[in-house]
Amino acid sequence: MNILHHSPTFHRTRARRDPFEARYGAPLPLGLRDEAAGMSWDMFDQIYSPRRGRYRLEHWRLHHLGSGKAVFEAAVRVDEVPHTSTAVASGPIAALTGMLYELGCNIEIVGLHQRKIGDRTATFLHAERDERRAWSMAINEDPVESSLLAIVAAANRL
Repeated sequence: MNILHHSPTFHRTRARRDPFEARYGAPLPLGLRDEAAGMSWDMFDQIYSPRRGRYRLEHWRLHHLGSGKAVFEAAVRVDEVPHTSTAVASGPIAALTGMLYELGCNIEIVGLHQRKIGDRTATFLHAERDERRAWSMAINEDPVESSLLAIVAAANRL
């Protein structure tokens, strides 16, 4: 009978291969973990959470309408040109992806994962645009803002 034992060395080796786990003690989503294996934290952060790019979310506000609906307002810069958008949606993720679509960025979310890290939330987003897929990440104190920033990071990667 073969029994697989996990040794402390196995866990340390895996953490070194996964930059998020090495930094925060929690693993990346499986597909992203394989893609980011062996990267330093700085490299991982620069690639998956770009601070610069074509799209930038500058302002976000919501007004509850009741019945599960809300009006979302956002100020988004596209190539440094400011745009103000509004959307009626059931949630902020649908609202922002709809706003980006109107601005010429038709991304589709194919996977979303969130992890609590202390008092912050890390959001990992797998998105698709024009048959290309990319992962993105954002970390923020507010889980909703973390999701929105991950969407913008995905738009900039695609």
